[in-house]
Amino acid sequence: MPDSLVKQMQSMLSQMRMVDLSHILEEDMPVYPTHSRYFHTQWDSFETGSPALVCQLLINEHCGTHIDATAHFLREGDPQHRYMSETELTQCYGRALTLDFSHYTDQDLVSKLEIEQWENSNQTIEEGDIVLFRFGWDRYWAPRSVNRTYVASWPGISGEAAAYLADKRIKAVGCDTLAIDSSSSSENAAHYALLGSGINIIENLTRLEEVLGESLVMVMPLKIKGGSGSPIRAVAWKAMS
Repeated sequence: MPDSLVKQMQSMLSQMRMVDLSHILEEDMPVYPTHSRYFHTQWDSFETGSPALVCQLLINEHCGTHIDATAHFLREGDPQHRYMSETELTQCYGRALTLDFSHYTDQDLVSKLEIEQWENSNQTIEEGDIVLFRFGWDRYWAPRSVNRTYVASWPGISGEAAAYLADKRIKAVGCDTLAIDSSSSSENAAHYALLGSGINIIENLTRLEEVLGESLVMVMPLKIKGGSGSPIRAVAWKAMS
């Protein structure tokens, strides 16, 4: 009797290497300058007579590794407006293509031409893909009290590049920086081009150097009513070489 589809999928995934693309949630971690910080507070413990350890989280929707709902930049009434609880889970998994721009400085923007050049040398970005940009900026991820390089400035993609990806009808775009728009971008062109096309944005990823090229990615958001985004656990499966 042939194996079930579930068993076949399990067998295939077991032959691939799983990579955690998420940063650890911890107090004093980098956050966007205008966003509230993350707090993790002990609520009850064994020492206070409780039979269990219980903590309380106070967290911004856009803290740590997270996904933007289209409602983050689009007002109600926009045809692409979706809160986090309304975002289809099909947006949150699929084939990912990771492009390496780790040679970039904090003033650089990925252009449409550079994406096309990458495609010509590697693979064509197709409808339904997830496109990830590795800038190597996670090397600067550190507690804010230690170093603020990560939140001071960062590279991103241009509005023209975002529009090019939007025309391809991909699912999501991700990066290992604080935002997909560069710190030097004043108009958030990439956010508007992507979210305005129903394409979700994943930010503050890590370890993208381990999934360059093609991989399978899954990012699971919390089902937040009225949510503009959500912290996620981002995971990739990469074929073993």
